[in-house]
Amino acid sequence: MSVFYINGEFVDAAAASVSATDLAILRGYGVFDFLRTYGGVPFQLGAHLRRLKRSADLIELNCPWDIEELGAIILETVKRNAYPESNIRIVVTGGEGEGGFLPRGDSRLLVMVTPWDAPPAWWYKDGAHVVTTEVRRHLPEAKTINYIPGITAQLTASKRDPRAIEAIYVADGFVSEGTRSNIFIFKEDHWITPAEDLLLGVTRAEVIKLLEAAGLLEMRDIRLDEFRAADEIVLTSSTKEVVPAVRVDDVTIGEGAPGVMTRRLMRQWRAMTAAYASAGKVL
Repeated sequence: MSVFYINGEFVDAAAASVSATDLAILRGYGVFDFLRTYGGVPFQLGAHLRRLKRSADLIELNCPWDIEELGAIILETVKRNAYPESNIRIVVTGGEGEGGFLPRGDSRLLVMVTPWDAPPAWWYKDGAHVVTTEVRRHLPEAKTINYIPGITAQLTASKRDPRAIEAIYVADGFVSEGTRSNIFIFKEDHWITPAEDLLLGVTRAEVIKLLEAAGLLEMRDIRLDEFRAADEIVLTSSTKEVVPAVRVDDVTIGEGAPGVMTRRLMRQWRAMTAAYASAGKVL
């Protein structure tokens, strides 16, 4: 059984709880971040913690723990679980509220470590399907615990295409991101990814570095028709890493299989994460 850190205590996952009057329960007020380990080393932990703090700032949620303190708690929680590879979820809740509404500043910190479970191999071998949906996120740069739009979008996507692993948000004719991933398209001779009005993924940031180093990246808005006409598409996230998308709605992308540039990027990602694990850098 996993060991979680719950507001100052390490407890068995089955016994982990927060107050029913926490604003996370009553109002969905809270932020979180999620990462995984490579070789037991939390990947880009500092970047994830900086994003967590920024998310809290964006919704005016008190997050009094500094980066070093958060990092120490997370490393201790990972150590107590001793999984070969781990998923790490960090949550800052709103705490108690005046009249069950306005926060008093007594936020709670949760760190949940579970075994890493690899996505299905066919995602990478055959490529996945995605479905587009009209959604405009509120405060897209904040990673909040309000996932109602994402959940309903994915439920709708799964009904339209049972093999769809992601719903892609569209607003005013432009694609922005998935419910739990960022997007890159390859067209003609370079990769393109949206630059703003989206969650700034940590995996996305590392993929951007790989592509910029090769001079293959353009950052700009992507029209829906352009997205569907891409030569290749990948989704990026901590859980997905780099996943080929070979079908958008009822449109086949490229040859309907992971393309040459996608396979190259996947190899680069594996090499980079292996090197990161060997270096053992934490923050």
